[in-house]
Parts: sequence; C-alpha cells; structure tokens
Amino acid sequence: MSQENFADRLDAAIARKRSCLVVGLDPVPERLPSEVIGETRDAGRSSLGWTAHAATATARYLEGVIDAVAEHAVAVKPNAGFFERFGAVGWESLRRVSEVARDRGLLVICDAKRGDIGSTAAAYAEALLGETPDTVGSVSDSLTLNPYLGHDSVEPFLARVREGGRGVFLLVRTSNPSGKDFQELESGGEPIYIHVARQIVAWSEGYEGESGLNPVGAVVGATAPEQAARIRSEMPKTLFLVPGYGAQGAGAEELRPYFCEGGRGAVVNSSRGILYAFERSTDGGSWQSAVERAAKEAREDLERIRTSV
Repeated sequence: MSQENFADRLDAAIARKRSCLVVGLDPVPERLPSEVIGETRDAGRSSLGWTAHAATATARYLEGVIDAVAEHAVAVKPNAGFFERFGAVGWESLRRVSEVARDRGLLVICDAKRGDIGSTAAAYAEALLGETPDTVGSVSDSLTLNPYLGHDSVEPFLARVREGGRGVFLLVRTSNPSGKDFQELESGGEPIYIHVARQIVAWSEGYEGESGLNPVGAVVGATAPEQAARIRSEMPKTLFLVPGYGAQGAGAEELRPYFCEGGRGAVVNSSRGILYAFERSTDGGSWQSAVERAAKEAREDLERIRTSV
C-alpha cells in the first residue's frame, strides 16, 4: 500500500485521467448477463451450491466491468453488503474484485459505512483498512464511515489515515429520500448535518496533503445540491464522495456546488447506470461494450461540469 496521502493520490488521478467518475459495484446476481450467470450455473448447483455460484459469477462479472471502466474512472466503490450476503465466499469475492481494481490502476473505496465504539471499531479498522493478508483492508484505499457514535468510533480509522496512504469518507448528508429525517433536524438553530461537517473538519485538522485537500472526506449526496453548497462552505478542503448521480435521479448540472474552485475535491459515483447499461443497449453489442460506453458517457457528462467550475 502506498504511503502517499490518499487525497493527493485521488487528486492526481483526477487530473491524469481527466475524470471524477467512481463506479459503484453493487452487484445483483439476478441482473447479471445470462452468459455470465450461466457459465458456472451447472457446476455451482451441483457442487458449490447456489450462493457460492452467485458469488463466483458476480466476481467474474465485476472483473469484466473493471476492465471496461478502467480507462474512464478513477476509482471503484464496492458495496460490502452486496458481497457479505454470500458469506465467506462473498468476502473472498470482495477481496478479489478489489485486488483486480487495484491492479488495473483504480483506487478502491470500500463502502461499508461502519461505525462502532472502542475495540470493535479498532477491529473493523484492521479488517477493512489494515494490512492483514487476505483481508479486504489489505486491498482497500478508503472506507465509508458512519460518524454518529462520535470521535472514539472514528479514531481507529483516523489512525490508519495518519499512518499514510488511506482515506475515509464520513456520512454528512446522504442521497436517500429519508436522509432528511434526522440529518436536517435542527440543533442550536442549524441542521444536524452542519454540526457533523464541522466536527469532521475538527477531527481532520492537519491531515491535508500537498494538494491542500484532506483525506478525511465527506459523503454528500447528489440529490441535495442546496445543502451541498452550505456544506462545501464549511468544508473547503475536504474530499467529497458524491452518490446519487444517474439512476438515483441527480444530473450533472446539479453538481457544481460539490466541487472546490477549479473543479477539484469531489468524486461522483454511478452504480446501476453503468453496471447494468447492457439492459438498455439496442445495438446488439456485448454487455462489456455497453458498460464501457456508459462509463465513457458518464465521465464526459461530469467533466463538462467539473471543468467549468
């Protein structure tokens, strides 16, 4: 694992590839192309069982996705829950997919949204951002976290950032429709998400890289651009991970407030719109060509906005 500041690595990748696209890996076996799910179906049902078969087919599919998007994206964001449901073989698939992405020059943001206290948080930090061989942590560059249990739940992960090379993204204002139920409640005359944003800035003081950006980042959903503008004013040096673009309804035009001056400091995630692009394809091409085309179109759509900020 590189010891270079994660924010510097991500900033350099954005500049080098002229892309701020992150491809979310949220695999659903029932939506895999028939030729992929069918390649191991018989063997899976006769010996490994359906769960192991689904995990194996999913990993195979995502390896193809990674090959298709590697030129257009700066990172992938595998969602741990979509792998955990397969049990031990699912965890191995997550590790393998992350390893393939790293080998293809992509940064890996493990989307696990962990948040717990004391020794439990330390154990999660070792498993998901540590260096223990054969763990997901050994092939992850960054991790999503839930900060609502306070500083002691985050500190074991911040220690990994301080040691060099790792990053974290803490939930501030999420993209789901009911995110407002708690995040926009007022405390002291201001919404909770603003208090969270300020606390993250305090926790991350002194972590900036040579880029001037901070590897202790924030998750700020693309479906809340007005809130994003206010959050960005509180977090001028913070990396933003922006879910909600594409299938969740947010368009590129709404993303201007998420970037720092010069179009820096934010990466934008697209999952279903790229993963299952073949479902919308009418040209008779391969599923992989449809995925690549969708990634290319998303990258160009986002760059049109990013480069105008």
